[in-house]
Amino acid sequence: MTNQQRDPTACTVLYKILTPAEVDAMPPTGWTGTSLDRKDGFIHLSSADQLPGTLERFFGPSSGVGDVLHIYALPRSQLDRQRDVPARLQFDPAIGTFFGHIYGPIDPSIDFASSQEIRRDGPNGTFTLGSLTF
Repeated sequence: MTNQQRDPTACTVLYKILTPAEVDAMPPTGWTGTSLDRKDGFIHLSSADQLPGTLERFFGPSSGVGDVLHIYALPRSQLDRQRDVPARLQFDPAIGTFFGHIYGPIDPSIDFASSQEIRRDGPNGTFTLGSLTF
């Protein structure tokens, strides 16, 4: 990650962080997100540049999420496909930048292009990310 983040509204891929339990509960179609997403009314996403900060802010050692997480990649082009129920991407302001939010259900078995498992490591209990596409 560079010190200066690129414009998140220009990214081609957005990422969703999930716990193992959330992955197990995720249906192949009609997914409206995690319990937090459903409470907030949209699916929370991060760009590649935002992901380290999101992990630090919401999935730190004291968060209780455990030592394994899954990062799911959602190419923005997938949101343009024909759907029975529309899924709208909107970038909303938060903590001095804009984060991608999906309003409406997605079909994880079709919309997510890939996933990677990440593990907590290092002396500070941070997660190590693999290669990410902006």
